[in-house]
Amino acid sequence: MNSENTSRQGNASLIYLLALAAGLAVANIYYNQPVLGLIAAELKGGDHVGLVATITQMGYTLGLLLLVPLCDTLNRKKLVMALCGLLVVSATAAALAPGMAVLMMASAGMGVAATITQMVVPMAADLAEEGQRGWAVGIAFSGVLCGILLARVVSGAVGQWFGWREAFWLACALAVLLSGVLAWRLPDLPRKSQMSYGRLLLSMLQLLRDYRALRYAALIQACVFGAFSAFWSVLALYLQSPAYGLGASVAGSFGLVGLVGVLAAQAGGRLTDRFGVRYGVLLGSLTSIAAFVIMSFNGMVALVVGVIVLDFGVSIAQVSNQSLILGLSESARGRVNTIYMTVFFLGGSLGSAVASQAWAAFRWQGVMLAGGGFAVAGLVFHLLERRCACRSGSRQAQECC
Repeated sequence: MNSENTSRQGNASLIYLLALAAGLAVANIYYNQPVLGLIAAELKGGDHVGLVATITQMGYTLGLLLLVPLCDTLNRKKLVMALCGLLVVSATAAALAPGMAVLMMASAGMGVAATITQMVVPMAADLAEEGQRGWAVGIAFSGVLCGILLARVVSGAVGQWFGWREAFWLACALAVLLSGVLAWRLPDLPRKSQMSYGRLLLSMLQLLRDYRALRYAALIQACVFGAFSAFWSVLALYLQSPAYGLGASVAGSFGLVGLVGVLAAQAGGRLTDRFGVRYGVLLGSLTSIAAFVIMSFNGMVALVVGVIVLDFGVSIAQVSNQSLILGLSESARGRVNTIYMTVFFLGGSLGSAVASQAWAAFRWQGVMLAGGGFAVAGLVFHLLERRCACRSGSRQAQECC
């Protein structure tokens, strides 16, 4: 009994460590967002400087598609450590970038390397006790969310007081720290497949075909995350506009407001373990829509309340959907997670791109319409899946809602 309790405690501590690693890695996608206005001023990026954020997310999506599936066949620790090296190099290049072209290439490299996050999150599911997968994924996603939000806070403050290049130097230092943490404790879990790389990639098409739950979960979360990205990718530009005239540090400090989503992620994990994913996905979709309705009103109060509601909704929907897909196939978690997160971040990239154009053409109200449209689309996909589940009547189909 004592050895069993010790094992559980060891797994729990490792899951928390994986959450820390996930947060430090994913933060690299978001360091640039609060300092976009500063970058535009120095490198002459204009209204379309938001494409830096889009390219970072596209690099992340590319890494998800081509690298994360290797978690099912290669030594994950060696793969992760190689990406840590890429992260250090890319962050250094971003800090030294003489122009937009170099900065965009470096940002793409940071995005690719940040897929470390999606290599360690499935490990939490591997290490979870029976009936606690939702809890484990919720803890891991809490780390991801902390990384996303605190990256903006730290980057915004550093950018405001020292400059946007110093924000990337900080990213480089944290990448070195991440390398040390993972080299120290990341476990060497056994391979799950002996497939060749080509067969590994092709097998994802079959997984996508076989699991309807995976298709819908990916589409729903892509829409919800598209709404999330639409808001955050232009928030710094909005706060620095004549309507507010605030600096990058204020844009970043909104991440502190959004930390309520960390609590939502853990609550979402417990909700999923107890009631199934249907309730979490529905609640997440509805609150995301409500957030854009709130933020469409002028004023700082509406903006702060909207950020809280938005992060709450995105967190619960994400934990619910990801808990579901990581339970579909134990031997293919890397590939299943690749499919889900690739579609997820394509939605985020699309949200950032649409928001950038909406901001250039219609300013804040255009962004609110774009983000709200993405959130409504997520709800529509959820209702379609729920209708299909009711028609089929199977237990698995109903749980997929």
